[in-house]
Amino acid sequence: MAMIHSKHYNLSIGELTIESAQLADAEEIISFIKQVESETDFLIREPGEFNVSVEEERKYIENKLKSDIEVFFTAKVNGRIIGTLGFATIPYNRYKHKGQFGISIMKDFWNYGIGHKLIDTLIKWVDHIGIIKTTLEVDSDNLRAINLYKKFGFTQEGILKDDKYIGHGIYKDSIIMARINNQMQIY
Repeated sequence: MAMIHSKHYNLSIGELTIESAQLADAEEIISFIKQVESETDFLIREPGEFNVSVEEERKYIENKLKSDIEVFFTAKVNGRIIGTLGFATIPYNRYKHKGQFGISIMKDFWNYGIGHKLIDTLIKWVDHIGIIKTTLEVDSDNLRAINLYKKFGFTQEGILKDDKYIGHGIYKDSIIMARINNQMQIY
């Protein structure tokens, strides 16, 4: 099962807990996603596009908890969900060595190192289970996130031109980044 032990950190804003999402978190995760998608255009959805029932969210969490190669973490400050990170894979042998993650944090909780701690938790987990390549897509103008990913050894692999439509005739490029754990490669 793809679960991590809870990690606790003392921040200036309170206690941060990073842990595997639990079924009991489903309703709060839905509320979190609805809030965070309205705070930035760096995410894949526009406000109102996330229409998942509590039961569907529980099933998603349950599938992650049962998986050996996928995870879904929550970041909680003083018990409140303020961030998530999900890691997904493709279930074919030619792709079993890699996966992609997405991360989101409420805007009021940016600049406290929470993203760094979530990604650090992910990197330790993927290295532990033997994932060789971890990928992500990031908006080309999200320089803070790009710099954070670089600190973990992610490098740019490509650019998807006009990949995301923001509205009013505005398109954004996406950068594909990856971290390859060469110590895990078997030839």
